[in-house]
Amino acid sequence: MEIFKKISLRLLFAIALFFMCNFIYEKTWYKSDVIKYSRVRGKIDTAFNNADIVYMGESSNTSFNPWTDTLVESISDFLQLYLPNRKISAITHESFHPGLFLKMLNLLPDYNKSKKNITLIVTMNLRTCGPSAMFSGNEAANQQEALFYSNRLPLLTRIFLSLHFYDNRNEPERELLKVQFWRTHNLQKTTNNIVPATPNKWLNHIENSGRIDTWRHMADAYVKEFGFILDEKNQRVKDLEEIARICKQKNIHLVYHLLPENRDYAQLMFGKQLVQIMDNNAAFLIQHFTKMNVSVINNYNISNYTQYTDQWYPTEHFNAVLRKQIAENIAKEIAKPQNINAQFQLKQNNFPNWDIKQPMADTMLKRNGILPYP
Repeated sequence: MEIFKKISLRLLFAIALFFMCNFIYEKTWYKSDVIKYSRVRGKIDTAFNNADIVYMGESSNTSFNPWTDTLVESISDFLQLYLPNRKISAITHESFHPGLFLKMLNLLPDYNKSKKNITLIVTMNLRTCGPSAMFSGNEAANQQEALFYSNRLPLLTRIFLSLHFYDNRNEPERELLKVQFWRTHNLQKTTNNIVPATPNKWLNHIENSGRIDTWRHMADAYVKEFGFILDEKNQRVKDLEEIARICKQKNIHLVYHLLPENRDYAQLMFGKQLVQIMDNNAAFLIQHFTKMNVSVINNYNISNYTQYTDQWYPTEHFNAVLRKQIAENIAKEIAKPQNINAQFQLKQNNFPNWDIKQPMADTMLKRNGILPYP
């Protein structure tokens, strides 16, 4: 009996010591650790406390075209101009994805218990669902940051950080996962055998095509970024499903918006082969989440190749014309049945500056005249 008493006293002392250390850490070093390790943690509470529309996205929100744009407003900035009577905040950073947005929802209260109406807009893009993004070398840093998207005791978060108690696989390990995916993923499940059996076979075909290096590297990138078939087993799809479930539980109006992709260059290089895969994946996302009663805004097919900042690699980085169009489409959905503000004034000579000529990848692709790839 005496030994149990001693163990209990020591256990109580350890618990008291832990909570005392937690109090000291929270009042001293915790805020500096948040600033150091978690780039947007401080913005999350502020966004949901002060705004009634919160926009969650990645670099597509804030990127602009350095060749032609003289207007650098983000998608969320344009959205605020279209909806001047609504307070809009943005939580965005490059390389973010639905898995991180999902963890941010841990910080939100239950809006069933308050009178506040919150609308959450979450970006969807095809590349985020593919192996290049899911097994990105940046993911360890993302997961480290996500430790702070929690209501756990601050000291416990610091302990997890020190012990690397998160998905901290390094870049070579993640590269192996990409290679394994490209080697084993079946591309012919929904494409009627019009494409090679796996991404790896497609990449080998490109490598052995004898085409010019610039073409080859660009085509290689498009297959790596878009050469996959989406289904319910995809981790990003599962994350988006869980976001929908939590938003319904917490009485948050959820809106997904699907970003445009550069179908023009995919068509130019591969004909219907890659475009069919991209279109099927976009249709899957729209249909899947519409069936879950989530508002889905389809911006997938509203662009052309001249509106992309990155001409030699597929990204969702747009000029001001397209950023404004995306925001307008979102605003129309959110404002229903009311009309949006379409009369706001912007500077002259703003988006884009047509006197500046941006180098377009199609000039080199068309110049050599033997496209698309077989």
